[in-house]
Amino acid sequence: MAWEDVKPILRPEGVHMGIMKVDKDKCTGCGLCVQNCPFSVWETDEDGHPRAKEKYECFSCYNCMVVCPVDALSIQESYHVDKGFWKSEPCPIPARMPMEARDKEGNPTEWNAIERAIFERRSVRNFKEDPVPESYIRRVLEAGRFAPSAGNCQPWKFIVVTDKAFIKEMDTAIHGLASSIYGMYMNDQMVQALVPNVEASPNPGFYDPRQIIGGTGAITRGALPPSLAAPAIIIMAGDTRAITGPQLNIGICGQNMNLVANSLGIKACWVGFYGFLNMLPPLLEKLGLKPPWQVVSSMVLGWPKFKQEGIVPREYRPVTWFREGNNGSVVE
Repeated sequence: MAWEDVKPILRPEGVHMGIMKVDKDKCTGCGLCVQNCPFSVWETDEDGHPRAKEKYECFSCYNCMVVCPVDALSIQESYHVDKGFWKSEPCPIPARMPMEARDKEGNPTEWNAIERAIFERRSVRNFKEDPVPESYIRRVLEAGRFAPSAGNCQPWKFIVVTDKAFIKEMDTAIHGLASSIYGMYMNDQMVQALVPNVEASPNPGFYDPRQIIGGTGAITRGALPPSLAAPAIIIMAGDTRAITGPQLNIGICGQNMNLVANSLGIKACWVGFYGFLNMLPPLLEKLGLKPPWQVVSSMVLGWPKFKQEGIVPREYRPVTWFREGNNGSVVE
């Protein structure tokens, strides 16, 4: 690969970060929005109200909006990319709240308990220091163990870490590696040295602006520790020989685990940054992982510092229907 082949990925065009609006007449200055932003977008103005920093990264996760007790925050413009490799389609993608629930006759009804649990689930990143009981961790693990998998191959292995010293050791190593990659990416001369990385591991999502500028940048600045300072981490390793690959299977079992964690009153957050461990052989050895096993993802667990769940808008792409009796498709 030449630089020109990779440039559209590593030097994105037309990226528009999310813009949130603060209603100062409603805002009480509680500061929860500032605490709950994973990328530290917000700062406090001279009147005690939140305002976006002059330079920031926001990918419209709505974490600030969901914790506001007085609905003082609203979406003015969601994250989108209007051209180039990362162009959003459609652009911008509209965000909508859940549609009205209807029964089998099409009459209005209520969402059931499972539906509500799915809609209200949020990634929680602010935890108390209190440990998570092992009895609860085991229940979360069981939810993953009983997940469906392609061909019933069950290609997962779980590693639970509650040792604070080991968590710090992994966080420090990941921070160093992430900082190195971020530094190369942000430098117009050094960025070209990433071309062999892209060619050796063609996973463009790793360089999505939300990931590399937002997430990796936040780790580099020290604003976002990889473990989110959670008291428990479940590292989810996958067998690379798995039917359809390990990522899909780990995603299925991990979402089971996430929902069960929420049901127990503890909260969870997917953390992809522990995938950096695959580039840190000493830590892989300490974790007891060797081929064909690799870290696919991880999940942190803990007791929430404050309420961080609730329903927020989600992107709504057009749905294509092929209905009986219709000649062709209908896009809604």
